[in-house]
This record gives sequence, structure tokens and C-alpha cells, in this order.
Amino acid sequence: MNALIVFNEKDTDNLFVHILCDAIRRQGIHVERSVQAFWESDARYDIIHFQWPEEVVGWNCTDPSVIEKLKQRIDRFRAGGSHFVYTRHNIRPHYCNSPIIGQAYDIIETNSDLTVHMGQFSFDEFKSRYPKSRNILIPHHLYEHTYNETISQQEARRQLGIPADRYVITSFGKFRNWEEIRMVLGAYVHLKEKKKYLLAPRMFPFSKHPGYSNPLKQLFSHIGYHIGMPLLNKILHMKTGANEELISNEALPLYIIAADVIFVQRKQILNSGNVPLAFLFHKVAIGPQTGNVGELLRKTGNPTFDTARPKSIVHALEEAASLERKGQGEKNYEHAIAHFGTERIGRMYAEAYRSLQ
Repeated sequence: MNALIVFNEKDTDNLFVHILCDAIRRQGIHVERSVQAFWESDARYDIIHFQWPEEVVGWNCTDPSVIEKLKQRIDRFRAGGSHFVYTRHNIRPHYCNSPIIGQAYDIIETNSDLTVHMGQFSFDEFKSRYPKSRNILIPHHLYEHTYNETISQQEARRQLGIPADRYVITSFGKFRNWEEIRMVLGAYVHLKEKKKYLLAPRMFPFSKHPGYSNPLKQLFSHIGYHIGMPLLNKILHMKTGANEELISNEALPLYIIAADVIFVQRKQILNSGNVPLAFLFHKVAIGPQTGNVGELLRKTGNPTFDTARPKSIVHALEEAASLERKGQGEKNYEHAIAHFGTERIGRMYAEAYRSLQ
């Protein structure tokens, strides 16, 4: 069986597809990972597997003609015997109102023979939208054997310059807007914990070398990066950084291992790889009560919060501290290994592919 996963082979800080491809290959399926092949190849594929629709048409696509071309490519592959699978990462694009991207979502959603959901919330919402659709639940896989899992918390904090006795909250991943920044900072400031410490390496929209054409924006970014962030970090006992600066795979585990709790900072969300990542490293996680994220956190006994109620977020942080002392992190790890292991998820995808033949 030949499968094409429509995703660029370029370097990315999101290893979801890379790890998934390897897991499916270990099930005896030949997997190619490419966007170019979808648009240009004459090869025959048994399965064409979409991930993010933005990845197919371009994340900042402004060309209306791409929609008709997308339909034509799908029709061409289907005429050759291909079946289409779609892993649903988002309900709609994050903070993007592009009608072209929205149409790409519609086309991929309505033309897929099987849609994979990472939680019951997504499954039910999609089924209500497309009653005749064929759907399956496959959880978000772990990233085991990807990062250094042997570093101690003491060593991680030493390398990051964090005092050993702090209550550390990590918000990982790129902050998307000022709403998320205000939400996290507001909860952190109001948390009544004397030895608290916030790790948010990709929080602020500042740049070391801003490239804005507008001189005022350039000045604001420059001041924010060189003066604002360092000052806030010192006053509030934080280690925050610019959201454009990627964290290497070598450094990533330091930020997770150093934490007592992982704070999923999204206000609008369906899925988050930070939850299984937190579980892999034996951490308590908190996040919004919506989407598959809220569903998974509730199911596993981790705190959720109402993004519209700041006190709810502070309470979730307080509850997380209590759960951490009671061993919730170990329970999270055991649940993740039992249900989200890469080999298990690879088998589930392989079975899903074969069910379409």
C-alpha cells in the first residue's frame, strides 16, 4: 500500500507528522510526505492523507484559483483509485478570516472518505455538520524516544537558570495574540504563590531584528525585545522570550521537565500536542474546558478553566499544585503510555487506511 501524507518535508518545530509517518511505515505501509507530490506527481497512491488544509494550499494563500485546482487534483486522484483521509487538527484556521483557506477546509472536509478525530468533541461536532461522513477516533500520539527524557528537574532548572525551590509554570508553544498573553500573565500575577516562576519562551511578538516597514512598529518591537521583556522577567520572576524564536529539540525537554505544571494557553482550541507532551514528562496540565483538550483533561483528572473567567484560571493553577503533590503527573504518564503510544497509534492509522481498500 502506498500513502501520500500531504505535508512539506521542510524543517518544522511541529513533529506530529514526522513521527506519525515513521509509525505508519513500521506497519508495512510505504509513506511519502510531500505537498509538491500532491500538486505535481502522476504517481498512484492508495491513500492521500490530509493534515492541515493550510499546508495543502499555502498558509498565507491569496490566490482564488487554487480552489478550483484543489478540486481538480482531488478528482484526478480519485479517478485513479485513491482514497482520502483527513486528520482534523482545527475546526477552522486560527485567527484567519481568509475565504480561500475557509474554502479549502470545506473541500477537504467534504471530499475525505474518512475523517480522523483526536477526541469525541471533534467527532460529534463534525458528525453534526456532516451527518453522512465516515469518522474514526485516533488519539494524538506521544513523542516518546524523540526528546531526552532522562534529565532531572534539578538539572533542567540549573541549565535554564531557575532556582530549585520555585513553583514553575510552563506555557509552551508560540503565543498567537495579546489575548493569550494577557490571560497567562493575569493568572500568573494573581496566583498567590510566593515562589512562583513562569516559563514562556515564545510569549511576546517582539523581534531582535524587527523587519517592519513602519518605523513606529519597528521601534516598538525593538524596545519590547531589548528593554520590555528583560524588565518584566526581572520584576515578575519569569523567563519569557520572543514568539518568533524557535526552541530546539535539544532544549525543548528542559522547559517541560523544569515545570511543575504545564499551562495550555489557548483561548480557542480543538487539539494541543502540549497535553500528551506534558503527560509524557509526568506533568500535571491545565487548559481551557473546550474542545478535545478540555475533554482529555477532564477525563484524566487534570484541571480545566473557563477562559472568560480569570478567577477560574487562577483556581486551576492552585488545583494543579495540589494534584502535583498527590502524584497526578505519574497517573498522566501511565494513561498516556497505555493509550497514546506511537506504536499503538501507528497501528490504528494503518488499520484505518486498510479499511478503505
